[in-house]
Amino acid sequence: MDGFFLAALVRELQDSLDRLDAGLPVGKVSAIGRDVVTLDLRRRDGRWLVLAARPHDSRFYLTHRHPQESDLSGEPPFVARLRKALRGARLVGVVKAPAERSVTLTFAGFDEAEQPTRWHLRHDLTGRYANLWLLTAEERVVEALRPWEGLPNTPYHAPPTTGPAPDWSAMTPENLPQTLAELEAFLSNALRGCHRRLVREVVFRARAGTPWEAFERVHRELCHPQAFYLYELPEGPEVFLLPLSHETGLPVTTFASAHEAAAALYARREHRAAQASLRRQWQHALTTWRKRLERARHKLDVADTQAGEAEQYRRWGELLYANLATARRTAGGVEVVDYYAEPPSALVIPLESPTEDLAAAAQRYFRRYQRAQRTLVANAERRAALEAELSAALDCERELAGAADEAVLATCVQKLRDRVPFDLQPRTPPPTNGARRERADLSGLRRYRGPEGYEIVVGRTARDNDRLTFELARPHDLWLHAADYPGAHVVIRNPQRQVVPPAVILAAAELAAYFSQAKQDDWVDVRVAERRHLTRPRKGAPGQVLVRESRTVRAMPREMLPRIV
Repeated sequence: MDGFFLAALVRELQDSLDRLDAGLPVGKVSAIGRDVVTLDLRRRDGRWLVLAARPHDSRFYLTHRHPQESDLSGEPPFVARLRKALRGARLVGVVKAPAERSVTLTFAGFDEAEQPTRWHLRHDLTGRYANLWLLTAEERVVEALRPWEGLPNTPYHAPPTTGPAPDWSAMTPENLPQTLAELEAFLSNALRGCHRRLVREVVFRARAGTPWEAFERVHRELCHPQAFYLYELPEGPEVFLLPLSHETGLPVTTFASAHEAAAALYARREHRAAQASLRRQWQHALTTWRKRLERARHKLDVADTQAGEAEQYRRWGELLYANLATARRTAGGVEVVDYYAEPPSALVIPLESPTEDLAAAAQRYFRRYQRAQRTLVANAERRAALEAELSAALDCERELAGAADEAVLATCVQKLRDRVPFDLQPRTPPPTNGARRERADLSGLRRYRGPEGYEIVVGRTARDNDRLTFELARPHDLWLHAADYPGAHVVIRNPQRQVVPPAVILAAAELAAYFSQAKQDDWVDVRVAERRHLTRPRKGAPGQVLVRESRTVRAMPREMLPRIV
């Protein structure tokens, strides 16, 4: 986020404050992780102010998306102190520091003695020095979000600068070179930290006039933007405050509001990061799968090498039988005449013990020979299946590497879920934000309205059963399954954690019996357990469950409940 874009965001927020007599009241103050604070300013449009102090990813913008709060146990102490200071306060001003990427929000509130005072929330968006500071009216530090060197109640000092900031206003016509090649190199060095596409825009516009006219026109548009342009660059989405005339083939979305452009920018970046994470997870799963197959093939190679010595066992057995009368026991085994050698010579064959019977030793070597022969035949069949699976793994890797856009990647991931072993697949994270996410996850499952209004959900496939039991069901939901028969998982949803009536359990048991391989029986035993008593077996197939505590009910296989569409 450069200084021009940050100035536009601050100016837009200040304009909305200027239209109000007493500013914006501060509602909820919450944290997202360790480096992000959100403020509910009770705006009519319902937007939250996001203040992120991540190194190299600081953010300042309004968003319609409701923030996902972190656990209070992991909340930074700064947030609790900020929440106390801003209780009953109103945002009355927002100012950007000149030539710095720092914003100061001023709140009219109350001190600890309930006397009116002013609080300042300083947001430094300066790379590794990014931070949020709670300051008094005299700009003394009360608390900071990230670790800092200093003591409370000391004067605030701006973070050190890593280098000279790009100063567009310091340029003069005499400074600018007249040739385009020199102009691009000069601006790239003089405006260090400025996006290189803005430099190219100045150079591109200079082709139709003088370099100074192009530079001045671009500078004016950056200082007073009329719209905000979200470009999908090859390296990722980026917002510019003017149209890029030299980039005509890139997808672009135009916004009238700076905060709407920023919210869209970060939403696309998060989506892009999620897609990249998904790709990395599946790439790791495919790599692990391929290496597992390669290790199995190496073990087959070793087994085949050992089994290739089977001919020696057969020869030793035959030589022991041929030399039963003339063999001589030695310290290393038994010495026989090797009739396979040319000319015949003495050969020492090892024994398990100095007193082992020679005929028994010959039988032992014949058994080893037969076992080695069977191993070679079995390994040949296993090798064929292993080579086919390894070829499929390599095809999956190439297909994933070739999935360029989101739609192709989604199709590829769907195929991978059917090919990659279940124990290697990335686990789907559990729902985190309530009913909206949960309802979306219920798609593809059978849903019934049971007695007394209880909702009963039935899986369709093994993967649906696994998702229903281990991702959607809550600890106090009831889980049912036909005893000793393959079938669907059935879950009675119990959000109120009450005792489920027997009529509801019986109705769900009838569904569990009906959607099982025992549906033709008159009566079926059905296991009932709370979800918290279930675990997924290690390296188990989809749908497999380990039950610690359960009880059994008998039910008729039938589908009598109304469906929920």
